[in-house]
Amino acid sequence: MRLRQRDLKEYIVKKHGSFKEPDGTKFTGYEQEGQIVKAKIQPAGGKNLSEMYGLRLANMQTMLMEDSVLAREMDIQFNSEKQQYGVCVYRNAEQDPDFKIVAIRPWNSHLVADLERR
Repeated sequence: MRLRQRDLKEYIVKKHGSFKEPDGTKFTGYEQEGQIVKAKIQPAGGKNLSEMYGLRLANMQTMLMEDSVLAREMDIQFNSEKQQYGVCVYRNAEQDPDFKIVAIRPWNSHLVADLERR
């Protein structure tokens, strides 16, 4: 299955961790500038997801990402290094993300990520 180009929108993905500000102070949180990913976001649903997440499913979305170098890098870091990511779905790029990525699964020609409201 391929993703329709007209359905894809640009979303900001930000990495969570410890970062240094220009003045040298450290902070823990999401990075200031994220990376742009083309994706389609829709409400999560279905039998498998409802069995996995239960009542949490009401606050979840499903993100279908294009298969790109950034998406594959996110998949590797998320699954092997346990890196956390956030996505700005309804917020500006300057604000902290409103959804966090809970799971990333590879599909035939794209990646599927489960997002949960923070």
